[in-house]
Amino acid sequence: MRPTVLVLNGSEDLIEALEELLHDAGFQTRGHRVQDLIRGPLDFDTLVRETRPAVIVYDISVPFDLSWGAFQKLAASPAAAGIPFVLTTTNREGAEAYTGPDVIELLLKPYDIQQFIRAVTQAVSRGAGGEATR
Repeated sequence: MRPTVLVLNGSEDLIEALEELLHDAGFQTRGHRVQDLIRGPLDFDTLVRETRPAVIVYDISVPFDLSWGAFQKLAASPAAAGIPFVLTTTNREGAEAYTGPDVIELLLKPYDIQQFIRAVTQAVSRGAGGEATR
């Protein structure tokens, strides 16, 4: 069975593009708009329980402070425990602040497609118990 990657982004076009790339690389995907998790109608805990993702790809977008705060809230959810995150952002200045125990890699946009796929693949292996340190 192919690992599932949950793609959380503010742009439906980017969600579709990332889902296609990940699908072609051998992953199952589920993509949702970050706004639908922050303001409803989606519940993050329910979504994670239903999709059981091996990795969550989350985009830190404008406004960066709000987006980072939303990420921290989602990452602290018991449903996300043990699931690694791959973060993407255009915020080069704030990128160093975007770290945490479950963040596998932070990719600054525009990022290389192979770099993105490699980060997700590594996150899957680490999340599956491959490495204890993140």
